[in-house]
Amino acid sequence: MFKYVDYFNTYGRIMQFNKNKTEPIHRWYPFVEGYSKDFIKSIIDENKGKKIKCCLEPFSGSGTTALELQNQGIKCYSFEVNPLMYLIGKVKLETEYSYERALFWFDEIKQTRITLKDSDLNSVFPTLFQSEKKEKWNYDTDVGQAVKKLDIAINTISEEIYRDLFKVALAAILLDVSNLFRNGKCLSYKKNWMSIKLSEDDVFTKFDRKVTDELLEDIKSSFQLRTATSYRNKGLLFNSDSRFAINEIVKDNSVDLVITSPPYLNSRDYTDTYMLELKTLGFTKDNAQIQNLREHTFRSHVQIHWQDESNVDNLLLKSTLQKLSKSAKAFTIWNNSILDMVRLYFVDMEKLFKELYRKIRKGGKIYFNVSNSAYFNVEIKTLDICASIAENIGFTVQEIRKARYLKTSPQQKRCVDKLLEGVIVLEKK
Repeated sequence: MFKYVDYFNTYGRIMQFNKNKTEPIHRWYPFVEGYSKDFIKSIIDENKGKKIKCCLEPFSGSGTTALELQNQGIKCYSFEVNPLMYLIGKVKLETEYSYERALFWFDEIKQTRITLKDSDLNSVFPTLFQSEKKEKWNYDTDVGQAVKKLDIAINTISEEIYRDLFKVALAAILLDVSNLFRNGKCLSYKKNWMSIKLSEDDVFTKFDRKVTDELLEDIKSSFQLRTATSYRNKGLLFNSDSRFAINEIVKDNSVDLVITSPPYLNSRDYTDTYMLELKTLGFTKDNAQIQNLREHTFRSHVQIHWQDESNVDNLLLKSTLQKLSKSAKAFTIWNNSILDMVRLYFVDMEKLFKELYRKIRKGGKIYFNVSNSAYFNVEIKTLDICASIAENIGFTVQEIRKARYLKTSPQQKRCVDKLLEGVIVLEKK
């Protein structure tokens, strides 16, 4: 239906965040999803002959797109609904850091934390901290006390940019010092977690190394790059749902380039993925706030029972939904919202592409990184469906670039062995 191009060798190595984990500033937080800065650079290099003045990133994540464009002197609007990710992006985009001030506040944290007495570890989230009445908990008591002391010390910092900076450093070590690990779509308990014991000093040491080896080092080494940049994209990053906020903030026909990777149709609730940090650092203060955040995310998960009968008038999608509905009858469905999720995912896609079409100028392009999915032994060709929706709105589909293959779940593997991840290249002509 669409032109597919082999980009396995070009994109296979750069479509993962892993390459960012050793890159200055990008490495400050161990992000799970997303692509590397090299992916952004490859697109800018590809479009060198064009004047790219304004870009748009609807799903900022940890801020890779906006940061790399800022380093290249390109303006970028970006949107992120998750408050943790928004903070991380904001911190990484900050250009006004002083090594001396960062070092001063680091010393203040170390002095403050040793003067603090143990805190009350009661929480509205019952499994967050250890207690005698619980069978499982996220943090042992000593670890919980150390985390609390660091959090309190950080919150005494009077300069916002440094308070935010060190909060990201703390967020970056939380999973490592907890009893949990990221296990695909969710958080799970580490093997033999009850026998892994960390002291308060162990937690302080991990935090200090994160600050010394990465944050302070990168702030010092990036001084010339940060001060020379012609755009400050931090002011163009918004803690908002891009499906609705883009229209309010970005002018029509003003965007030259969109580079983005939306949530994949994998039933993953990205709120759950970062739940430990959200709860520990007060981004979500109770279950009602967690629910509210879920309700404002792209509908790629089944944590909400969606009350929405909307659909997209698209033949490929209709055919796919019919196959899914028929095949689902032979399965014990683990969640009754799966079919609704698939339908509403593409409703959200259509809304997003309509917004982007209004904002992009003629000749502007979109690089849209997404993956196919599978449920009930039916492959959902997300790449084709998204391209078809975008084409119906008015975009020209230049090509779909094959980036790499992803593994399917064990339940799907017999009928759908692997899933293609790719980049849809669109142009507004």
